[in-house]
Amino acid sequence: MSGITKKPLSDVDAQQTQQSAFNDNTFSHLVDGYLSALVGRRIDLAITTTTVSGDTEVYTFSENGTQLLVLTLVYTDGTRATLLYAERTS
Repeated sequence: MSGITKKPLSDVDAQQTQQSAFNDNTFSHLVDGYLSALVGRRIDLAITTTTVSGDTEVYTFSENGTQLLVLTLVYTDGTRATLLYAERTS
């Protein structure tokens, strides 16, 4: 049967997992390991707009020139202080 693993269960709960995955130095969950894991990885940022100038950030993750995924972050206004939502768009 697929999906069965012999890997032992973790001794930490969900909250402890989140805490251990968070990097206090960079205040990040996502990009810390991505960039340092392999030479040739890159993240490009484009500031775009939906309704207010500068309210949308589009992050394009690539490896050796091949696009892997695109994340779009939409904020409530141009200050980008409050995140409205984040979505993987590609």
